[in-house]
Amino acid sequence: MPLFSRIPFDKKQIENAIAELEKQTSAELRVYIERHLPKNTENLDRALTIFNQLEMHKTVARNAVLIYIAHKDQQCFILGDQGIHQFVGDEFWHKQCQSMISYFKEKQYTIGIVSVIEQIGEELSIHFPIQPDDANELPNEVIIND
Repeated sequence: MPLFSRIPFDKKQIENAIAELEKQTSAELRVYIERHLPKNTENLDRALTIFNQLEMHKTVARNAVLIYIAHKDQQCFILGDQGIHQFVGDEFWHKQCQSMISYFKEKQYTIGIVSVIEQIGEELSIHFPIQPDDANELPNEVIIND
């Protein structure tokens, strides 16, 4: 977390959780955090824009997941590429967002994201178990647009 960041998330702890997830599954996960949704933008549209900007649709198995958070608006959206979405669907992603938001309301920001990453990892390991030749296709870096 930058020294003067106004966003209360521990970037390193979240990145460690992503690295742990990727030890269980061949799926890829990224986290993008910003203070507010851009004006006149829905969380789904923003998540799709970021997903495409980060070229997350280019994983071989189409198994990338984006956790998008608009911190001050208490908005989130989890977007799974088509390879993953066919197994887990909207209800799973919605449940994970609701869990994260409940942590945020208690000001447990990092714990909320880490908890959801762990839940996603458990589910994805069923459908996309780690492979011996697995390559890390996307950076684990958490993007904070402060």
